[in-house]
Amino acid sequence: MIESAQLRLRAWREDDIATLHLLRNDVALQAQLLARVRGSDAAQVRQWLQLRSSAPDSLLWVIAAREGDIALGYVQVTGLDAIDRRAELGICLAPASQGRGHGRAAIAALLPYLRRTWGLRKLSLRVRADNAPALRCYASLGFQPCGRLREHVFIDDAWHDLVLMEVFLETACPA
Repeated sequence: MIESAQLRLRAWREDDIATLHLLRNDVALQAQLLARVRGSDAAQVRQWLQLRSSAPDSLLWVIAAREGDIALGYVQVTGLDAIDRRAELGICLAPASQGRGHGRAAIAALLPYLRRTWGLRKLSLRVRADNAPALRCYASLGFQPCGRLREHVFIDDAWHDLVLMEVFLETACPA
């Protein structure tokens, strides 16, 4: 478990499935996350959680409010590469939890953990170019744009650009 003043990153529990089921089936939210809703039921969400949390190259935490330990979303690190010491970040927050600093707090707590515990030196991510709040959040944590994939995903009957961003953990969270 990783804790900050306002939240904790913890392993998923059975009582989180209802919240995560809603997130995985929210069409607008999944479109912002570069995913397409496939109509997951609770059993499929449980299976996804089991697979993601047991994969050797992935880490998954539920983002929970410290008060009440209620699930607000999840954060995942995929493509862990121990030789190149890099991975890719993904985060999903319930719409009601967005704009309150929870995403920033979760990532800020996660970065030093990834550096200290996993020895990572770089974390990257992909974000839709029209997701201004996410771009501002990532930039405030030290992520820098490092590329753009033009018309890379087709969501909501339109092509969308993706911005590639990266942060070097030695800079973002010095020892």
